[in-house]
Amino acid sequence: MNARSKTKAYAEEVALNTKIEVRKRDVERILSAIMNNSNFWKIVQLSEEPVPVVAELIKIMERDGFVAIEGDQIKFTDDGKALCKDEGIEPLHIHSCPTCSGRTVILDESLKEPYDKFLELHVERPEAIRQYDQAYVTPETTFSRIALADSRGDIRNKDVIVLGDDDMVALALAITRLPRRIVMLEIDERIVDFQRRKAKELGLSNLEVRRHDLRKPLPEDLLGQFDVFFCDPPETVAALAAFVGRGVATLRGMGGAGYFGLTSSESSFAKWRRLEQVLLDKGLVITDIIRNFNEYVNWGYAEEMLAWKLAPVKVKPTENWYYSSIFRVEVVNEIPVSNEDLTDSDIYNDAESSTV
Repeated sequence: MNARSKTKAYAEEVALNTKIEVRKRDVERILSAIMNNSNFWKIVQLSEEPVPVVAELIKIMERDGFVAIEGDQIKFTDDGKALCKDEGIEPLHIHSCPTCSGRTVILDESLKEPYDKFLELHVERPEAIRQYDQAYVTPETTFSRIALADSRGDIRNKDVIVLGDDDMVALALAITRLPRRIVMLEIDERIVDFQRRKAKELGLSNLEVRRHDLRKPLPEDLLGQFDVFFCDPPETVAALAAFVGRGVATLRGMGGAGYFGLTSSESSFAKWRRLEQVLLDKGLVITDIIRNFNEYVNWGYAEEMLAWKLAPVKVKPTENWYYSSIFRVEVVNEIPVSNEDLTDSDIYNDAESSTV
């Protein structure tokens, strides 16, 4: 069997074992990432492939003598290097802007004062807990979201709703004093109390914080009342459809915008296609997708998640490895969306989920 058919065979075997759509190109991306870095978590990040796919391919290639695990390092054997050479696979080369880290926006002087204030408050924020499947982004990421939304005309004198907020987007928006109104819905009482307390201390009268389980229907007084929504939904097709649908339900209609993130660590590009179709079916157009915009801080319960069980090397990540692309969507066709109760719906995990 030649090298070219070998990589295709690996794609088929990984797909069979993981129940995830895997193609030859996906295998090539992982091999290219291994040439760049020997750390499992960084290989996941660089390859932009789901954790179960990366872990399974490494396991199979170790079985066949193409990959060796040396301590906490994942490396090609001589046969593995030969396979890559025959296939024409090269190390990944990334040419990101050093100023904005590829986000396309910067935190300029107009945002410096509110950003500095946000940094002061951020050190007091509640830590992420597994109970609510939490992982929060860096403070710079939170403010970069604001910079992006401001660049699209979605912040100043706008009414904004934040659906779930362990990233503290609502508080950051309020500190800028740019939106007319901000409403934040969050189930975690610690985050609700923190943002309420800080809003009171700083006199942020434009921020309203409510405790709400987003699995429950949205309060009627919030439907059709906002210009922009932010959310960070679970990455199954059903969950994204449900929670982006919640966001759309809060918008006033045509021209309303929404922001959310989508990873490659828990969503293959095949799933991306299905997710994008969901957005189109809700009357939305995708105006922006910026790769690796959202950088997540490593959370404290790493050893409890499925990704740890799947990882071929049991070592905690020392660098941030979990990133997501930011999507901006805009309503171009008003289509009714559901506000149904999702409490008993099994929509939160699929074969590609790994941080649960």
